[in-house]
Amino acid sequence: MSRDGYPMGGPNRRRQTMKSGGLGTFMDDPRSRSRGRSKSKDADLSIMSGVSGVDRIYDTIPDKYLYNSKNIEPTLYFLPRLLENNAEARRDPTAVAGKKKAYHLTLRNLIKAAEEDVRLHRARVQAAQVKDVRLLRNYQLETDPEYKERTDRLKERQALIDELNDQAHAILEGLHDNQDGQGLTQAERAQVHLARWQRALELYVHTQHEGMDWQSIFEYLLGGISEDQDISQVLQEASQLCSAVVDSTTQALKDAEAYVADLESPYLIRLEAHSLYANECMRQVGEIEDQFKTSGRTALQIGHQLEHAELKRNQCEAASMLIRRWWMMESLAETEKNSGKPIDVEAEIRGIISPGACKMDPLFTRSENSLDAAKALKQLRAVVRSRGNAAATGSATTAMTADKSSSRRFAITANLITRTSDAVEGRLLNAFSEVYGAGGIYDFSSKPRPGAIDWRELRALAQALLLFDSGRNLHKRYVDMVVGSRFPELFSPQMDDGDEDAMYFREASDADATRSKLTNLFQRVGEVCTAEFELIAHVFGADENRTDLLDGNEEMPLVVARALLQRVVSDPSHGLQARINALLASIDRQGDLEAAAKKLDTFVVVHEKAAGLFSLLIGAAEAMAFREETSGTSKSSSKANQGNAVESLKGFLRSQELAITNAHRQAYVNLELRLMHHDCCNILDHAGCAMVKNAPLRPDPALAEKGILEEFRAPVLPLHKESLKRIGFTGILAGPLKQSLMIQTLVRGTDSLVRARLMFGANKRSGEATSRVILRIYSQMCSFFGEAFLFPIVETLGDILPVSAPSQPPQLPFDEEQEPPDLGVPAAFWVCLEHVSSVAKAFDRELWAEGREDSQRVWETLEECGDSNSMAIAREERVLFYTKLEKRGEAAILKALNTLSAHMQWILVTGGESMLATGGTRILSSLTGQSGGPYAIPANTIAENSNSPAVKSLLYCLRRQLPSIQAALTQESLTRFWTALSMRMYDIFVSRLLQYYYITTAGAVILLEDIKSMTNVAQLVGTKHDHWFKLIELVALYLPSPGGITSMLTGPEGDPGKGLFAKVGRDQALVFLSRRQDYRYKAAAGMKKSSWVTDMLTSLNVTDPTDGVVNMSLFAASRMG
Repeated sequence: MSRDGYPMGGPNRRRQTMKSGGLGTFMDDPRSRSRGRSKSKDADLSIMSGVSGVDRIYDTIPDKYLYNSKNIEPTLYFLPRLLENNAEARRDPTAVAGKKKAYHLTLRNLIKAAEEDVRLHRARVQAAQVKDVRLLRNYQLETDPEYKERTDRLKERQALIDELNDQAHAILEGLHDNQDGQGLTQAERAQVHLARWQRALELYVHTQHEGMDWQSIFEYLLGGISEDQDISQVLQEASQLCSAVVDSTTQALKDAEAYVADLESPYLIRLEAHSLYANECMRQVGEIEDQFKTSGRTALQIGHQLEHAELKRNQCEAASMLIRRWWMMESLAETEKNSGKPIDVEAEIRGIISPGACKMDPLFTRSENSLDAAKALKQLRAVVRSRGNAAATGSATTAMTADKSSSRRFAITANLITRTSDAVEGRLLNAFSEVYGAGGIYDFSSKPRPGAIDWRELRALAQALLLFDSGRNLHKRYVDMVVGSRFPELFSPQMDDGDEDAMYFREASDADATRSKLTNLFQRVGEVCTAEFELIAHVFGADENRTDLLDGNEEMPLVVARALLQRVVSDPSHGLQARINALLASIDRQGDLEAAAKKLDTFVVVHEKAAGLFSLLIGAAEAMAFREETSGTSKSSSKANQGNAVESLKGFLRSQELAITNAHRQAYVNLELRLMHHDCCNILDHAGCAMVKNAPLRPDPALAEKGILEEFRAPVLPLHKESLKRIGFTGILAGPLKQSLMIQTLVRGTDSLVRARLMFGANKRSGEATSRVILRIYSQMCSFFGEAFLFPIVETLGDILPVSAPSQPPQLPFDEEQEPPDLGVPAAFWVCLEHVSSVAKAFDRELWAEGREDSQRVWETLEECGDSNSMAIAREERVLFYTKLEKRGEAAILKALNTLSAHMQWILVTGGESMLATGGTRILSSLTGQSGGPYAIPANTIAENSNSPAVKSLLYCLRRQLPSIQAALTQESLTRFWTALSMRMYDIFVSRLLQYYYITTAGAVILLEDIKSMTNVAQLVGTKHDHWFKLIELVALYLPSPGGITSMLTGPEGDPGKGLFAKVGRDQALVFLSRRQDYRYKAAAGMKKSSWVTDMLTSLNVTDPTDGVVNMSLFAASRMG
């Protein structure tokens, strides 16, 4: 609680209440206001304290001040009374000016009333605290003793803070100065230390100096105490110093709170006064605004009336001038009629007759008056037309129709006006032709260079000529002059000869010459039209001071430009389109492929140059319209007209471009596809490739009847397979798969794509048409590279391979210093596959080219066109092409695998067993009754090699075959192929082993080495070779004595998972075991099992699977892997 009774946060709460309550919150008691209003209604603020009504507020203290005087909201009296008096003075029309001025809500009066309310509020608060009503009259805050003491304390505190800030550096240095204590007693040193510490404490508390904290202050206090000094005494004195600082700070806080409370209520009261003044200002501003609106509407009405009157006055003056001129022409016509001598109007107007002898008015005979004469004649012709229209519709007055004399005068006057108009227009046209024919450079700057065309004179003449039938004769004259002088290539007189050999393009005997001449022609048209557009914009543009020259809403420069373009482009005899059609017709008459290629190039040149030309012309038209807009012509009304005219001209230019290009596009597409098919087939034919001619496609009679040009569909001419078989792998590599042949074909396809982009463009606007053409080209190339080219080659590669192995057994072993047999699949087969893969990749890279920027290939063009349907169809074509090629390639590779398998069996079985006709195995067979095989080697036989000859020879062939296969196949395909080959070799070897071979202990050693060698070859590619590792474990059954076989089958004791029964299966292990040479022996009754076999089967409690039919499919590599 503060000294004045405001609680913490009280002032904020009062401010919020005042804002929400407004002025009414501070009003006095209604009964007090009603009592005081009758006596103080006419009182002035300056003497308000002397009025009896005002004295009443000094006699009593409001109740709410008595209840809580220290936390009370101010109650206003003088501000509300001022508002009431002001309102009554405004309502009372009889109030004198002095009274209204005294109660006027000026800022000075409002501040005076607010100061009175401030003093009254403070007096009420003080009077309520001491219960003394007399303070209401004479209390002043400045004379309050408590206020003075509080103010003095605050000043003293501020002086102390200023002193501490000034001495802060010295105080901090004194903390670390220990030399001043010399010569002092211990008690004196303690007092000096405490004094310095007190100053540091005051600096820390009152100023919060940077670099100081309570810990450092306390450490300094303890650091100045010696060991023999009583520390409790020092700490007690320091505590007293701290208490003194706390008391002074508490008192300063209370003083500051009271000071703020003293300022808050006056601030709120003065703020209310300013708010009232602001509201009064807003009211006055609103009144001024209402007066301004009223006066503005009145002024606007007066302005409209004045404009209407001015318009009527101008119309009357124009009508008066028109009547005088009509009378003048009527008088001349009467004189001419009465005299019988016609006036030589044309001679007078052209200046042939001297001015003194002229009968016509100088307005028409003097050339400097041409514009005024044209305006006058336009008005006179309008009168003639209006009379004619009125007579035609029957709306003429009875007097006019009945007065034949008036009709006669009107007719002869109209005749004279027509002759005068024709003569003036002819004079202006001749002058325009002379100025334009003089020529000169086109310089439209403010100071033209010497030799520049006089475009200002042309503009003046055009302004006058535009008043004659909207300048139609001027347009025709200007266009004739431009085409006659600027386009001799198209409109020269010698070009009118019917002999087409004399035509401009007849000299173009090759594509380069044609391209050059067409380029020059289009460039000439573009340069001339661009220059003339700029001249048209300056000459035919309407002047901002001559807004009455044009009829309708047409923009005259754009109309003239359109007329010029129509003549240059679409003239039926000499126009640009007519010349191009004549050139194409002359090419068609040659009728050979060279002429067709030339026509194709001509199509492309025409479309390429036409696109550039019309793009340039559209830009020039837009620039011309922009110049017109910035020249100052009535922007509000002409901007929309200019926009419409520019769009109309741009539409006309696009229609002219389409007229040139669209007529050729369908013919171009058919010709492009036909020549591309011919060139591709011609490339194969030159390489010596024979092709099969299929039945031609029948034309669609429905389209022929409608006169619609049918789309060209290229026939499929596949390569002749029998011819490919005859030339073999080497001939295929040197012929169809030659790299140069592939490059020529792809270059032809890319050229077609580039030409199609030039013909149709590659953007969103022409996206659908371009996408359709690109799709047709790509589809035809897919058909050629697939059905006609690669598919027959791949199918023939598989057909060339032999189906079976030779009937004669091979001579084993093969000499490794010589080339081994190719196992039926020569290296050239794999080279052919590699070339086919390269061709397919090059086809996709060069034609499709997905992701390659600026390639101008199929993917990029379709992406730029944005046609999702064409893109989807093209992707489907691409996927279908590679799917078909992949299927045929897989079929060829499968045939190669079958051929290799047949030759592997030829070497392993036929070759290996042919060596068993003599030797120890035959002696063993006679003793045991078993055929033996290559591994039934007697125990005492010494092996010359670690591998059998058949296995060694086969593996040698496979190792030499592997590099060719690796070069032809991808890594994934190579892995799959080599794994399949490994499994085929496993199946052949194991099947023969289990059905026909017996193994002795000596033979098992060679068998183990053979299997390890085959495993090493199989592991050259791929990782799925578990069947070989299991076979190695099974071969171990042939090495130990019969006593150790049981543990190998069942596994070590306690670990059955390591036995062969668990790894490969019980029946499989027993079947392999049955091929031991000592498993059976020859007895009188036939073949019997050895005793150890019977004992083993009994101990294992299993049956012998070889007693019945053995299912050999259980031993396939796919089951053992």
